[in-house]
This record gives sequence, structure tokens and C-alpha cells, in this order.
Amino acid sequence: MEKKNYLSKEEQSIFTVINKTDIIDNLQIKEIFPKYTHQKINKLCHNLISKGYLYPVKRGIYIVNEVPSEKPIISNPFKLASYINKGYIGFSSALRLYDLISYEPFTIFIVTQNKSSKVTVGNYLFKTVSMGKRATGPTFFKNVYVSNLEKTVFDCFYKPQYAGGYREFVIALTNMKNINWDQVLIYFKKFASNSLFQRTGYILELIQEEYDIRLPKHILKEFKRHVGNTTKLVPSGASKGKYIKQWKLVDNLGKKTIF
Repeated sequence: MEKKNYLSKEEQSIFTVINKTDIIDNLQIKEIFPKYTHQKINKLCHNLISKGYLYPVKRGIYIVNEVPSEKPIISNPFKLASYINKGYIGFSSALRLYDLISYEPFTIFIVTQNKSSKVTVGNYLFKTVSMGKRATGPTFFKNVYVSNLEKTVFDCFYKPQYAGGYREFVIALTNMKNINWDQVLIYFKKFASNSLFQRTGYILELIQEEYDIRLPKHILKEFKRHVGNTTKLVPSGASKGKYIKQWKLVDNLGKKTIF
């Protein structure tokens, strides 16, 4: 070990305790070492940062590197997300936590009522998505707050671009077991526009046709009750596409792309 990485007695006393975790903040350190003033803790943490044992995420919050490194060693990006912004894990990140998609995402989505933001830490992009009144329905799972399964379904239909697009989300839907579709419907009735009912109902109907999956009959029937004016599957996409009469929807994406 290079000389610059040698720890003083006080630094060693702190690191011996905090290296048992992967993320720490000043308040937690103060609880463990009440004899130290906040100024003293800041100084010791600054020294540990300069020696590569801590990596600052934001003011007073640090990633703990088990071995000294100039780069953050991120073992649990979902836990780190909860320190970056108050909210809950959502969209494709929630799908990964529920083991509904297999790839490891390097963009971690955090749902909040407040403004959207982005921050990069190491190889990860932490993207906070403002959902306003729709930022509800979290549950505590795998030691983090994440949207419950039914709310995850709503959120991913509401903003499919954060779910990997329809293709990835459809795969996740086919992997879901024991989902409460009546609860999904409750979220839609509370938060969805008619056009969102139409887009979602169309995709759900396609899934039933393409896969051996059967929704409760009253679910699609209820979605069809909310068919309003003609809309597009991808609102920002082209106006051309296949017109689906029963949903009053222009499929401007195509089944090949969806599946």
C-alpha cells in the first residue's frame, strides 16, 4: 500500500466500523462516534476520501470502498439510489428487482413527486422521474422502497420509454405471476386518461393473442369502456399505422416491433 493510503488511528477507528457497509452518511457516523464533532467527522471523511476509502456521492453521503480506489465500488446501485433522492425505485429498475427482466441496467430509475433530475456515479446513471400525484404505491422489498408490482405495471404503461420500451416490458409482463389485475385497474381508474386506457388495453389484448396468458374477462371489458377519441400507440410517433377499430387507436409501432 502506498504511503498516502496509510490511515491514522482515528481514521482507522472509523473505517473499521463503516467498512461493514457499502454506503454511509455523516449522521450515521455521528451516531456511531458521538464523541466526534460534526467538524471532526467532516475532516476525517475528507481524509478518507483523499486516500480512496470513501467516494462522495453528495454532501455528507459516501460510498465505502473496501480497498482504496479513485473510483466508486458500487455493490448495490438500488440501495445507493435511495440515498441520492427520496422516492422509490420504479420502471425497468423495479422490473429488475422483481426478477422480471434478466439484464443488469446501468440506468436506475427513481420515482418522486418532485422535479426530474440526473446524476452519474461511476458507471451508473441515476434518473429521477417526476410523477407528481402519481408517485404512489411503494413497498419495501429487498431492503429498498420500490413500486409494488401492480403500480409498476401502471407506471411502465404510463411511461414505457423508462421500461425499456414495449418490447422489454411485454417480456416482463409475460413473466409476472400472481399479479392482482383488479389492483392494476384501480390505479388506472385513479390516474389514467382515456388514451392511456386505449394504449394499454390494446397491448394487453395483443399479449393474450400472442402468448398463453389470460386476463380476467372483466379487465379488458373495463378498459374498453374508456375508449375515447382516436389516439396513437406512440403519442410522439408518426401518424401513419394500422388502425385498430375496437380501440380507436393507430398502431404506429407494429406488432413486429412490440414483440
